[in-house]
Amino acid sequence: MMEETARRTPGISLEDLFLKAAAGLPEGHDRAGVVARALGHLQRGFDAHYGCGPGGATDDGVLVGDNAYALSVETIARLDEPRFVAVASRMIRDGAGRIASGEPVSVDTWTPHLAELLDIVSEEGAQRSEERVREAARELRDGFE
Repeated sequence: MMEETARRTPGISLEDLFLKAAAGLPEGHDRAGVVARALGHLQRGFDAHYGCGPGGATDDGVLVGDNAYALSVETIARLDEPRFVAVASRMIRDGAGRIASGEPVSVDTWTPHLAELLDIVSEEGAQRSEERVREAARELRDGFE
């Protein structure tokens, strides 16, 4: 019998969430798509590293996760904006810290980081960016219920 593991990252796609939050931004904010792709890679890395049973990640899981993290950094580095990389590294640190303490990583855990990324793209301000992220998360969650 195969053991089912609990999901340890948000059940909704960070890539979809970010794209939905960025929807409606004025033209010229094509960086949102790049950031969204990087977030997708980041989430796949987390899922590969931490979406395993109590025994820890398999060798294959570590390789897949490392590759996904590398793609995330490579993708976001193309924007040549150090603030993006700084936020992504805090996301990894905070997410890994939650998992190490036995807690799952929720959308709420990463909302401040997602809002900061969106603010860099939109320049609408931290509060408006967080509102956009929270609204997008609600809409995506409602779509699953």
